[in-house]
Amino acid sequence: MNLEALRKKRRARMVSSTKQSISDYAGPRRIYFIYKRCLKKFKGDISIWLQYINYAKKTGASRTLGKIFAQAIQLHPANEKLWILAAAWEWEENANIVAARVLLQRALRLNTTTESLWHEYFRLELVYIAKILARREILGIETSTEQIEQDLLEDKDVDSDNMIQLPKVTGEEFAMFDKEDEEEDKQNSKKNTKSKKGKKEKTQAPLTEEKAEAFKTEKNPVLRGEVAMVVYRNGIKEIPRSFTFRKGFLDIANSFIKPKPLKEDSIQYIYDTIEQDFKDLPEARALVARRAIDAYKVDEEGYARGVAESVKAFWQICEEGDARTWELFVENMEAEYHKTQEENLKLYFSKIIDRIFTSANKKKVHSETLYLLHINWILSTSTLSVEDISKRALAILDRAAVEYPASRALVLQQIRLLRTLSRSEQTARLPEIFARALKTHLESFDVWREYITFIRTAYREEDMTKEQVEEAFLEAVRITTTLLPDVTEERAEIGKIKQSVGVWFLDWTNETEGIEGVRRVYQSLMKKSLPELAFFMACINIEKNNSVDEDASRKAIIMLYDKAIHADEKNEDTYLSFLKYLNETGQIEMANKVLWRANKAVADKDAFSQSYSEMLEGKWTEPTFGVSAGLDLDTDMDSQEADATLSS
Repeated sequence: MNLEALRKKRRARMVSSTKQSISDYAGPRRIYFIYKRCLKKFKGDISIWLQYINYAKKTGASRTLGKIFAQAIQLHPANEKLWILAAAWEWEENANIVAARVLLQRALRLNTTTESLWHEYFRLELVYIAKILARREILGIETSTEQIEQDLLEDKDVDSDNMIQLPKVTGEEFAMFDKEDEEEDKQNSKKNTKSKKGKKEKTQAPLTEEKAEAFKTEKNPVLRGEVAMVVYRNGIKEIPRSFTFRKGFLDIANSFIKPKPLKEDSIQYIYDTIEQDFKDLPEARALVARRAIDAYKVDEEGYARGVAESVKAFWQICEEGDARTWELFVENMEAEYHKTQEENLKLYFSKIIDRIFTSANKKKVHSETLYLLHINWILSTSTLSVEDISKRALAILDRAAVEYPASRALVLQQIRLLRTLSRSEQTARLPEIFARALKTHLESFDVWREYITFIRTAYREEDMTKEQVEEAFLEAVRITTTLLPDVTEERAEIGKIKQSVGVWFLDWTNETEGIEGVRRVYQSLMKKSLPELAFFMACINIEKNNSVDEDASRKAIIMLYDKAIHADEKNEDTYLSFLKYLNETGQIEMANKVLWRANKAVADKDAFSQSYSEMLEGKWTEPTFGVSAGLDLDTDMDSQEADATLSS
């Protein structure tokens, strides 16, 4: 394919003639041949089929593309993406609505519970209707019987009775795809030949008044959206209990602006079925309540009226709903607040949201999410000063933290807001909050990060002595060392905590005492605990950056690398980092010993040898080993940063 692209560029540059030559066909033919050979051996690889389809589309090989789709679907009838691509190609490229319908109907016969197929068939019918209605509106066809005849008789098989039945699919049908295409091409060529010989073509029967009346939009079942509604009814029979599936149909219907392909009675039917089948689901009730909003775009004339109707409906369902209903009310109003640019509407939404929180509080309707929504709303919209905003939000958070002590999000929000206040208020309240938070949320990386940031800032502001901070760090290391290992993906955060706390300790010690303090700390920690690989690599980085006592640093670095290898003997990057250091410092004899040790320990010797060669050539990039976590601390939060935190 790259060669063919290069040939085309060179031909365009060097050859002025537009006459086609054998080279114009040889390249694509060779590519198709390779694809066919590949797919004979790897029939099950969907990615290759998709590449093949994309290439055929790119080269405009319509006949070949039809055969590719037939073969791919025959081999992978359960893959909805292939069906959808085939139907889209028939409709968008060939303008063949009948073939697109048949493809999706066959797909649904084989995959009755595949939601995306039902949605795409529904979308296809609405797009077809919208296209016809838009064309009629522009050309004024609705009142012209001649244009109606010319327009609708183009699609001869558009009878709704044929379209609503899903035909059965057999293996023979797929095998006959190619033969059908060839026979159709032969018949078309014969028709063309006959017409050239002077034979009269069949004329269409004149359009009577009765037929013209039936072709009008309000009389035609297809243009009224009846086929699309049959798709919806059949879809919800096959997948009756999925709310997201129902909502998908509404999202598709509401995505059309003008002309709307579905009539109001059809959209009302969808809302009625959702309300009836999911009457106990808050999300469904909220969807029905916001129907008046979804009927209009933000800049349309009836939008304000729709908002008022939806707000009234939301208040009604909140009267008898639970906390989730109130949360959805807030979320929907906030979404509309951010969507509109009109100031009066923004003010209206703002008043409504404030009223929701006030009413929920009076009715004692509380939840963790509702509290968080209230806090975020205050922080994002209030025009008060940073300190006043924080105090107002904290008053709510204090009540929420008592009601939901196990909520990590509420505790973190409380800590971050307190850090925007004065140092005296921070030192008065944060120690108690951290003591409670570290017991309840011992496995939260964010809580540990906030705690380490607090004690480092407290030392810098002279609210804590050096001994107190070091004691706090030692206690943090002791607690995190006792955490169970991160053996599952869900517990990956624990590994991050165990790596980072020790690295943060070293980073702070290096700032306050220098390399001697760092050596004292890591030697002490190695005796008391089993540090992670990241801890040793952080020590090595600090030692490498130290140039005060080069001999002592070299001995310390070698010792630390040895400890790091013991921590993870199969880690190739540790060996490569060690070898790189030994080569740079001219310790060749030791480098040979380490290389021999590495070749015995690593799992993939060939890959390691390749990486070692790249390291010698200067092409190998040394990883961070998680050491960057030591620098990822917000230790200086001034008023400007506080403003940024609140606005975010």
